[in-house]
Amino acid sequence: MPLTSILLLAATLAFAAAVVQALLAIKSGAWRQAKAQVVLMALGFGLQTAFLYHRGQEVGQCPMKSVADILVFIGWSVVLLYFLVGSGFRLSLLGLFTAPLVTVMQGIALAQGFGPYAIKGKINALVELHAAVALIAYAAFALGCITGVMYLVQERMLKQHRIHALFYQLPPIQGLAKAIQRLVGLGLVLLSAALGISFALHTPVSNPKLVFSWIVWGLYAVISFLMWRHVTSPRRTAWLAVLGFVLPFISLWIVTHA
Repeated sequence: MPLTSILLLAATLAFAAAVVQALLAIKSGAWRQAKAQVVLMALGFGLQTAFLYHRGQEVGQCPMKSVADILVFIGWSVVLLYFLVGSGFRLSLLGLFTAPLVTVMQGIALAQGFGPYAIKGKINALVELHAAVALIAYAAFALGCITGVMYLVQERMLKQHRIHALFYQLPPIQGLAKAIQRLVGLGLVLLSAALGISFALHTPVSNPKLVFSWIVWGLYAVISFLMWRHVTSPRRTAWLAVLGFVLPFISLWIVTHA
């Protein structure tokens, strides 16, 4: 098995172990003392980073050209944002909801496999930057989706009066609604920056990747506006964040084969 596959498999197992550890900690009621999940998430992130480095050495550029590579890059970006914004939004349980998504994404990547890239001449740094910023924006949308799931889970618990250990580890439901809005806004700003770079590159408007990027931008611009104007209820806002991520997720397969 290639070193890159070993690294990615180890990272995936680390994230899966983080989920199991967190669930056991919640069940035992010792979540606040359960620092192992953060350690496992950090280990997974380190292994992801090592994978991206060695994969980049293999293909001679930033690994963002195949579906499998893109899934790993988004997963890496999701975990990076988890460490950067999780504490800022007081989302102490975000890792429990983040790790399964990353595990699934990397599992799909491992199943798809990794191959060499077609040689396309000199690498343009601006093109690489455009792609990287756009994928980090998708990662912010993914975190918005995860936070939306957290909101819907907590709301369901409240409606059904099922208050147990998991409930007490979730942030206040109003805080989750605000976090969703901020994460969607962050993703929109990053995607706007990526599209701005595309103007500097004089990318043809008919380019399929650019077309889908604009469609995703338009979708999240509408969602962000509805959130900002409080047109929708917090529950519908959470659903918008969850369902809205379906389009950018599906578009990954479309644009990589366009």
